[in-house]
This record gives sequence, C-alpha cells and structure tokens, in this order.
Amino acid sequence: MTKAELRLLVENNRHAIRLTDDLQAPLNPLRGPAFLRTYKRQCDRMQDFIREADAARHQLESAVNATGQILSDAAFRALLQAHDIGTLPWILTQGSLSGGPNSRSQEKQGPFSFAAEPQLVGGVCLEALDLLNDFGAPLKIFPLLREVVPSRQVEIVRLMIALDRVQFRVVRVLIALTPRPQLTDPFARRKQYEGISPLQLAAMETDLAKISHEYLSVASTHGATVLNLITVTSYFDRLLNNPKLVLFLARNLVEHLEVFQKLLDFRESRFQKRAPTA
Repeated sequence: MTKAELRLLVENNRHAIRLTDDLQAPLNPLRGPAFLRTYKRQCDRMQDFIREADAARHQLESAVNATGQILSDAAFRALLQAHDIGTLPWILTQGSLSGGPNSRSQEKQGPFSFAAEPQLVGGVCLEALDLLNDFGAPLKIFPLLREVVPSRQVEIVRLMIALDRVQFRVVRVLIALTPRPQLTDPFARRKQYEGISPLQLAAMETDLAKISHEYLSVASTHGATVLNLITVTSYFDRLLNNPKLVLFLARNLVEHLEVFQKLLDFRESRFQKRAPTA
C-alpha cells in the first residue's frame, strides 16, 4: 500500500483520524472482582453460543443423514415426485455434512496472520481499525491495543464484535490474558489483580484462548448453518403436512419421521438467534 493510499484510508476511518494524537491508556486499574466478573461473563456468552450452534448443527446433520438414507427407497422417491415435492434443498442431497462446506474440520482456523507487513496507524493495525469503523469504539481502547501485536489486535476486535461487546473493560481483560509472545513487549511486567494469583491468571489465559478460538471458528460458519436449517425446515413443513407421505414414513421409516419431527420442534428454539460476525 502506498503512502497516498494509506492516507486516504486513514482519512475515511472514523477512528484512525483520532489516532494522530498521543493517546495514553487510563491509569486506573481494573480491580480483581470486576476483572473476574468481566472474564466470566464473556466466557459464559461464548460457551452458551457454542452450545447453541452445536445443537443447531446436530439437528441439520441428523436431517441430512436421515434424508440420505430414505432417498434410497424407490417407493418413497416416487411418492415425493407424485406429490410435487421431489426437488429437495441442495443440502439434503449431500447424504452427510462430513467434508462438506459446513464441516467442522474446515472451521479450524489458525491465528490471524498477514500476507505482508501490517499497516499501522498510531500503533494500531489498519485491519483492526477497518473492522471497528462501523462501531462506536471508545477512544481509550486504542492505547491498550498498542500493547499487543497486530494479529492479536485483529483477534481481539473480532471477538468483541462477535460478542457485541466493543467495550473498554472487555479489551482490558483480553489484553491482560494475552500470551506473552503476542505482546508488543514480551518482557513487560504483567499487571496483578487483587484476589487473583499468577497461577489463576495463567489458567484463565489458557482457557480463554481455547474458548475464543472455538467461538470464532463456530461463529464463522453458524450463519450458513442457520440458513440451511431455515431452508430444510421449510421443506419438511411441506412434507409433514402431506398425510400420505406421513403415513408412508410412519409405516416404513418411523425412525426417520421422528428425526424430521424433532427438526421442526427445534425450530421453536433459539437457532434463529442472530449469528455473531466473526
């Protein structure tokens, strides 16, 4: 990126413009109890979402597997065609989600990395600034972001956006639990918090890294899972509202009928909740 291009990007970024000032991080510490509350709240939010996303994926996977099995029944295929519902949603024709575009094996994402030297504005990665451009981020978070390397800045911003928590307190916790190799100064003295031992902090750092990685991984594909579920449940609405098809399933493929009914019951749960932006 040329200097002219960088200048143009900075001029069009609501936060980058303000980073020309010599911003200093607030000196008031985040006390131990508040630190623990913030940490627990964010971990709970991530774990709740992971559970919900896994439940949604399980429902979709069960429906796809069951459909793949019953399509081998020529009589059932003929019945579908006769009742003009022989055209299935694409996802139902796959037989299995394994290895498909929604495969959890493909959700595994490594640490964020840059193809070239990251562009910095006032010590903050331009990629992080771009992600925050549509959010009213508190100005005081930027001096804190300078304490970590650009890839960690982007990861922290992605987490805050996905959690819908672009907040100073959240940044403080995420910075404090950043592994040393991801600090701008790996030898800097780590902050201590009242009532939290160094061993506890180390354990929290490990747990947060694991949960965060899984959360961002799940969030990156959950939107596609929900869209597929909406399509699939609409199809099974039509199928299970047809008495002849239901009677055929009840007599010959009752286990599969139960899978489809559970899917429709699941629709009343929270799988249509807004997916995080990873």
